[in-house]
Amino acid sequence: MNTGINAPTRLVVGCMTGTSLDGIDLALVEIHGQGLGLTARLRRTLSASFDDPTGFGTILRRAAGQSLLNAGELAEMARQFGVFHVEYIEKLLDGSRVDLVCAHGQTVFHKPPSSWQLLNPAPIADRLRAPVVFDLRAADLAAGGQGAPITPIADLVMFGDLEESRVIVNLGGFCNITVLPAGARPAVLDMVDGFDLCACNHVLDQVARSVLGTSYDDGGRAALAGASDVLAVSDLVSRLGAQRSAGRSLGTGDEVGSWIAAHRDRTTPNDLAASACAALGRVIGGTIDAAVGDNARVILAGGGVRNSALLAAIKSSCGGAVDLSDAMGVPAAYREAMAMAVLGALCQDRVPVTLPRVTRCRRPAPVAGVWVLP
Repeated sequence: MNTGINAPTRLVVGCMTGTSLDGIDLALVEIHGQGLGLTARLRRTLSASFDDPTGFGTILRRAAGQSLLNAGELAEMARQFGVFHVEYIEKLLDGSRVDLVCAHGQTVFHKPPSSWQLLNPAPIADRLRAPVVFDLRAADLAAGGQGAPITPIADLVMFGDLEESRVIVNLGGFCNITVLPAGARPAVLDMVDGFDLCACNHVLDQVARSVLGTSYDDGGRAALAGASDVLAVSDLVSRLGAQRSAGRSLGTGDEVGSWIAAHRDRTTPNDLAASACAALGRVIGGTIDAAVGDNARVILAGGGVRNSALLAAIKSSCGGAVDLSDAMGVPAAYREAMAMAVLGALCQDRVPVTLPRVTRCRRPAPVAGVWVLP
């Protein structure tokens, strides 16, 4: 089936709801060209919280936490989630046309070979009269892959450079890394690398909810006011290091909430927040140095960049230059949403969006995406 269009320029909306379960990020992206030669320009962005005013966060966290929900509750949640998407997509568009929507859906379970990105996309296609592609991980999982990380090819499109090697670090619910060698597309495609590293905002947000009495540590202020505890840092470094050495994608069961239970009664709330940031900085920075040394520019993106204590810990552990993705024209909060738009366009062009080297799927990688047509 031909789901593509012939126009030289496409306006694509990318929708990302990450494992932090805090809200949706939307990006309207102007796509020029096709296939691996395409270029992308960010036109407009929008974010919406799950907890204000919808309350989606609570029930989505229940689903992701493997709480018992019946089939009717799940079906209604998926439908309402599709309606939620399209209402905010319409706000993002503000009357602009849209040629394609790529929606990630909410990961409520991920343990390869099974994974579920919950979403009913039919309301999106119906209201916008535009094709919707979703569930980009399923084809890779069926081909024996881990289904993640899914963004390295999009990172190559958005951040690749002819002269400079770059490392893209996503500070999301889980931290994942893309390593981009210098050079032109598609010649360097087989040298692009990527991997899931460790739980990240999952740890910080659970600390906030468990001991700080808030949904997140705004700006890292609590962590900055605390002092890291040697035993707590050492324990978390060990747990996060085990995730890295597992050599698989991360998901359900990898949130390391037991670390909080082990140390909350022997540290102050601020000290526990500081310890989490110190451990994450040591693991993330140390992994980057081990992978590329100081020979590549490190580009940070994702919700974790808003935590100043985490940023300082990462920068102190990295030997090379560290920038936010904003310096490359991609706002850190919207890197994943923009990546989804790029991946959606590649799916429409029938270009595989996962890399066997990264996900360990079979060669050649499968063409991904499930489609709903208007």
